[in-house]
Amino acid sequence: MSNATTPKVRRRLAPDERREAILDAANALFMRQGYDAVTIADVLDAAGISKGGFYHHFTAKEDLLTGIVARMTEQALAVAKAARDRACGDALDRLNAFLDSSVRWKAENSAETRVVAKVMLQPGNDTLFQRILAATAATVVPVLRDMIADGVREGVFDVADPQVTAEIIIGLSQGRQGILAEAIASAAAGEMDAATDRLDARMRAEGEACDRLLGLPPGSVRLSNRPEYRRMLAGLAAADGATDDPAGTKET
Repeated sequence: MSNATTPKVRRRLAPDERREAILDAANALFMRQGYDAVTIADVLDAAGISKGGFYHHFTAKEDLLTGIVARMTEQALAVAKAARDRACGDALDRLNAFLDSSVRWKAENSAETRVVAKVMLQPGNDTLFQRILAATAATVVPVLRDMIADGVREGVFDVADPQVTAEIIIGLSQGRQGILAEAIASAAAGEMDAATDRLDARMRAEGEACDRLLGLPPGSVRLSNRPEYRRMLAGLAAADGATDDPAGTKET
């Protein structure tokens, strides 16, 4: 009787499945080894994909990061929209449910998003950074615009142009990268309380700006969420070093 092993036959993947397999492999490698240490050859080997299969979907390693961010954005949006749709009350209640869910998603997935954050915040990555921001805005702005328009129809928001208002609000969120970088560095240095305070203060200021943009009383839009920001920073800071509170859950 022969002891020869029958070679495994790899199932042929559909194009969408192949693209997802490549992104899955790249994401796992980036998390384990860091973005800079991973080559396209590493990704092909981990995914079991040919070079031709890779270049059918992507042209460079940067495209992998963009694809991972796009997928994360869609996942976060799906969760946030589900929370919005479950919310009782008016357009403001739905907006706050959407925002609360977005923050929780970021905190829960900070270990995965830290690779992206680290690359985007590195000096010299401005072109890639702007490319990712533009792609993210193109996905998120229409969702926010429609929510604002609903609020205008309900008489909850006082806004002349929902599209422009949504663009301004997303611009505020994308403009916090400098504060986020400083907060991550502080958290990595063991200064978790100071890091959390800094980020939460920025978010409170953004909330105040949103109130004014939407024609709402102060304190209407809830962006301050210190416990979740602490949890998020703990995950993001792990890419650069341990903190005294790696879980990010202890208040001092």
